[in-house]
Amino acid sequence: MPASGRRRPPQRSSGGTARAPAPRAAGGARGGGSGISGGAGGRRTPPGSPIRAAGDRGGRPPVGRARRGSGPGGRRPLLLIALLALLIAAGVGAYLVLDARASRQAERDTVDAYLRAWTAQDPGAMYGHVSDDVRSRTSEQRFAQLVRDPLGVATVQQLRIGKPKRDGDAFDVPVLARTRLFGTISATVRLPLVGSGDQARIRWAKRLTFPGLRDGETLTRTTDMPARATILARDGKTAIAEGESRSSPVPNLAQQVRGDLGTAKPEDAAMLKRLGVPADAKVGVSGLERILNPQLIGKPGGTLKAGDRVLKRVAPEKATAVRSSISLAVVKAAAEAQQDAPAGGGVVVLNSRTGEVLGFQGLAWSVLQPPGSTMKIITAAAGLEDGVAKTTTSYPVATEALGIQNSNQESCGGTLVQSFAHSCNSVFAPMAVKLGSKRFVEMAERFGFNTPPGVPGAQTSQLPKEIGVGDLAQSGIGQAQVQATALQVALMSATIANGGRMPKLTFLRSTKAAPAKRIIKPSTARDMRQLMLAVISGGTGQKAAVPGVTTAGKTGTAELRATQGDHCESQAAPDAEPGAEAPPVDSACGNKDGTNTDAWMAAFAPATRSGGNDPLAIGVLRISNFQGGETAAPVASKVLKAALDATG
Repeated sequence: MPASGRRRPPQRSSGGTARAPAPRAAGGARGGGSGISGGAGGRRTPPGSPIRAAGDRGGRPPVGRARRGSGPGGRRPLLLIALLALLIAAGVGAYLVLDARASRQAERDTVDAYLRAWTAQDPGAMYGHVSDDVRSRTSEQRFAQLVRDPLGVATVQQLRIGKPKRDGDAFDVPVLARTRLFGTISATVRLPLVGSGDQARIRWAKRLTFPGLRDGETLTRTTDMPARATILARDGKTAIAEGESRSSPVPNLAQQVRGDLGTAKPEDAAMLKRLGVPADAKVGVSGLERILNPQLIGKPGGTLKAGDRVLKRVAPEKATAVRSSISLAVVKAAAEAQQDAPAGGGVVVLNSRTGEVLGFQGLAWSVLQPPGSTMKIITAAAGLEDGVAKTTTSYPVATEALGIQNSNQESCGGTLVQSFAHSCNSVFAPMAVKLGSKRFVEMAERFGFNTPPGVPGAQTSQLPKEIGVGDLAQSGIGQAQVQATALQVALMSATIANGGRMPKLTFLRSTKAAPAKRIIKPSTARDMRQLMLAVISGGTGQKAAVPGVTTAGKTGTAELRATQGDHCESQAAPDAEPGAEAPPVDSACGNKDGTNTDAWMAAFAPATRSGGNDPLAIGVLRISNFQGGETAAPVASKVLKAALDATG
């Protein structure tokens, strides 16, 4: 048949499998060789068919077999390689991105930490985030001064920081400074960084100490002081001190409490600096003038400059008249009652609910003396609080204990109430020892010992942190190394009167209950009230009673020298420990030399709620003036009556 004719029918091999005809050569021409057997059946390949050797890749492949490398199986290795390369590239890229983000976050964290320290005005923490070159040339102490000085000059009260915004290797930070004198001052502060990641630090400079400050500039201030405000008495009308001369229509009374002006006391310097007061300004240095400095100064004016540039200028503002808590009637009563004290003394009157100081006189808080038996308030309160004693506990009648005698060597004892009323040393000296040094000192400190009372110029009542057995017995009755002020004794009374809570003191007129700290349990305070009522009703303090008003209190007589028996001459002490001081008692030698003892009185009235009147508390000290029940108690009665009349 012609080569271009119909296709041959399929041939069968010996295996019976049909085979397709061999493809023609390109162009359809016949081949020219002799026929070669095509398959097991021995049939010849038609002339013109191409001859293929095994493995020959030329020409078209046999029908039904894909071209090698062009199908899915051939492309798979190349795709895997490409995918792997892509994944590696993506991983490296992601790592670099994450690393960059982590580095930038670490830098932001450094900036945030520095700013937190700045707003907290903590130069020590700021110093940890500045660059090494700054630290190498600026000590931490010098750095702290450079940071604090501008804040003090500008009277900054608060720094507020906005959200830092990154700009290359720096952060722009909005900063607002609230100042006492100049209001608010704000600017954007640029914090440059050196280093990267967690090694990044602030490249600090002086211009970073205040918003708006530029390189090379220093912050300075000139100050104009306003006129000092008037101090008014409790009535809101009578001036205690007014005008430049600080005069008063009642000069004799005013001078008892007013105080003086002068150069600031060192302990007041920091507070006055915060108020914007120059170091050379005249301020209060004693009395009400010192106590009320923050209220009387007003608002200084002046000019704030950065180099030669004026940042802010303000006029001074005088403070309004200050209405104090002081009743001139109370001051008058105290001055008159104390005028016969041979060596002086002090008086303080408090409102136990409001914490107001109603009046004071003399050495009210400026001198420390042994408090004598007023310290038995502490000893008894600790005994009741710890369960060492109850009001019904009975004590043997004795003239002494632990070598410490009772007043006039009298026999003393009975219930706790009776023993307190008659001030039995033979009961309270052993009670202090039974309590132990730790518990006794802890109770004294709760009542205010070893802590400044918060009144400028006031001495801190004190006792040792650890007391030996011999001194502990004496400390329990207010001798040995125990020292107190009349203010401290008044606060002890006020705490009992206020149900066991010590009021925070104020010298400003107030009708609100003062913030108060719980000192003893209410039940202990009730028991102490019972003990102190007995002192006035039938004990050593009867002369402190206010006519027509229930009064509670505790007398005190503190030895300055030995007063009984052989100890009067030798000043030896028949005490448990050799070398101890002379034993304290509640009387002078033969009652002839009153200069051997200080007289004390702690009291409050009304001791029971009546008519809604707040209990008023008093502390009285008369130096070298016999016994408390004889000389200090009458002062307490007169002054408390005047205070109740003035405030009732």
